[in-house]
Amino acid sequence: MRDTFFPVATSFAPSVTASHSRAAAGTADPVPLLPTPVARAGASAVHRVVVVGETQDIPAVLEHPALAFGARFEVVGIVPLDVLAMGFPANAIREQVRTHRADTILLAGSAGRRLMDALSELSITLGCRLLALLPTAVPSPLDPVIIWEGQFPFIELAVASTDRLRRMVKRALDVSVAGIGLALAWPLVAVAALAIRLESAGSPFFGHQRVGRGGRRFFCWKLRTMSQDAEARLQVDAALMDAYQRNDFKLPDDRDPRVTRVGRLLRKSSIDEIPQLWNVLIGEMSLVGPRPLVPDELRHFQGHVLALLSARPGLTGAWAVSGRHGVGYPKRAEIELRYVRRLSIRQDLSILVRTVGAVMNPGVGPTGSR
Repeated sequence: MRDTFFPVATSFAPSVTASHSRAAAGTADPVPLLPTPVARAGASAVHRVVVVGETQDIPAVLEHPALAFGARFEVVGIVPLDVLAMGFPANAIREQVRTHRADTILLAGSAGRRLMDALSELSITLGCRLLALLPTAVPSPLDPVIIWEGQFPFIELAVASTDRLRRMVKRALDVSVAGIGLALAWPLVAVAALAIRLESAGSPFFGHQRVGRGGRRFFCWKLRTMSQDAEARLQVDAALMDAYQRNDFKLPDDRDPRVTRVGRLLRKSSIDEIPQLWNVLIGEMSLVGPRPLVPDELRHFQGHVLALLSARPGLTGAWAVSGRHGVGYPKRAEIELRYVRRLSIRQDLSILVRTVGAVMNPGVGPTGSR
């Protein structure tokens, strides 16, 4: 295995100058580098790492046994934070990760809550794990896990949201369950649609625009549970709009004059949500994920919007089975973000089991009907 050299994203005070990295850094001038470890011949690195931290903290991390010989981790890029006063170097980190196909971001040294939040959000949106070397200050919401024990342990602060195997299994589960569900449920949907048409004019289906993965807008489909002019009534009724916004962009059925009698029955049984299986089947949603939001709700996730949108919205989710009727913002945002940071098939299966229980108990609906 040839020696590994580490390109630098932005210039910083050098301790070694290496001309061999000029091409990699995209410059004809000498590029200042920190001391770089030499990979051991024959070693096979598992993870490609971009190291982020203060210049003075980076050498100690490069000497860590997990990195020094390239057995577990191969450092492919370094981004110094000495210029943090000029703003968080998100673009530099993003460029290093994408250019060198890194799957891990490693924080050298300690960091405050603001920096940790920024790194956590960025790592999730890039599909990278976020690691740090103890001792370091760890904000409690990140829920760290030790992945390398020893005198100087590595901790994992965020799990990659794009793990290939997990993504394939999750998508296979989505397609199979959604396909079978639609095939079995169409007679029930047809009866419900007929009941809707008999009670009120207009299409029995309603598509409401929501924000999906990566910020893409899509129509989240439901059986219509309100009058045909529900959206127009909301816009012109100032009192109703105020109550809608103050109540986290939803209204209780018994306080919403737009909900029809058939609509109340459909909501209570969650039958109105069945058409969202189509959204799942075509890849706009997943069986499990953060519930799809209207654009105005994103303000509750300030600083974490990209992390939230790194996952497909779900037909059900962690918030949906956590007493959604009594859980508003900011607690809802914490629940949804915790799910995104700890994506796993086991977590999804647990939520699906809890969803079945919630459907059996109509008093606690599973999917956040609106």
